[in-house]
Amino acid sequence: MKFDTAYYNNVIDEHRYERLGLGAIDFGLAGMSRDDIRTKWICHTGAREFADAVAAGQPAIVTTGVGLGGPPHAGTVFQLLRAIKLQQQGLDVQIVLGDLDSYNARRTPLDAVRRIADQYDEFVRRLGFDTQRGTLRRQEGHADVLATAFLLSRHLDDEDFLWAEEDLSDLYQSHGVFEHLTYGMKQATLLMAADFVQLLTEGRHVLVSLGVDEHKYVALARRGAERWGLPADRLAGIYTKMIPGLGGLPKMSKSIPGSGIDASMAADTIRSLLAADPDTAPDGDGSALLQMYACLPDVDGRAYDRAVAARRSGGADWQVLRREITDRTINVFSLWPR
Repeated sequence: MKFDTAYYNNVIDEHRYERLGLGAIDFGLAGMSRDDIRTKWICHTGAREFADAVAAGQPAIVTTGVGLGGPPHAGTVFQLLRAIKLQQQGLDVQIVLGDLDSYNARRTPLDAVRRIADQYDEFVRRLGFDTQRGTLRRQEGHADVLATAFLLSRHLDDEDFLWAEEDLSDLYQSHGVFEHLTYGMKQATLLMAADFVQLLTEGRHVLVSLGVDEHKYVALARRGAERWGLPADRLAGIYTKMIPGLGGLPKMSKSIPGSGIDASMAADTIRSLLAADPDTAPDGDGSALLQMYACLPDVDGRAYDRAVAARRSGGADWQVLRREITDRTINVFSLWPR
């Protein structure tokens, strides 16, 4: 599997999602133009209605979450930076640290989960997330969300969880990350869905930002919410491109050794790995460097288009930009608590 243009086209066509930036989008979000949006997201379900709710002053919140399987890799870091960008645009944003997700799905000991959750908590703050204006929380200790998960479980079956396995499940199995969909993994997925649905029960419009490989999680939550009798049409999703992996792997992932860079690496190691990337993908979607650049909060549609043109020409401007992307990535990773 490759997360390239063909993959994105298939996802959009199969699930009837709307493409961002190719004429189907006629809305901005919180001061961001549609060209700005398309630099950071590829497709959506219900985001136009969410944007309308925001413009109308209705209660609305963006939520995302990260797994705690180890120090953050590039994909995790840039997912967080997108959430911070939306907060900077004035939106109410929640970031959930998936501690119980790691405890259940990965069987990580609870004391180890709590230690790394402390690191992620500090890291998100250092990246610029304002906890006075938004919510940064863990799953453990939130009895209201746990109760929502229990209530939601009545409206979901085993077949729903099998259907909702993310697109990389076969790849993860081949790398020994897991053998099959266990009960603990189902519990973790249920709790993730409850993280979204809890906000819906509070009377808000909800926009979930995830990688496109996880698009079925939002669909699962919408399915359960609709069966429950909740206003599932107020639960929207907006999905990001993948950061392509190194060594020909589909994406940078904490779960796949050798697929990318992460915050545990020394600056020289990161610099060497990115310098060695041949960056030969035929389009920008397959370029790790270009997609990392797109995720930086200050990069808008015009800056991204200039970067695409520089990469296409392959001249000195692209070499300068490669070095800038590397330096900025190293600076971001340096904020990880050691």
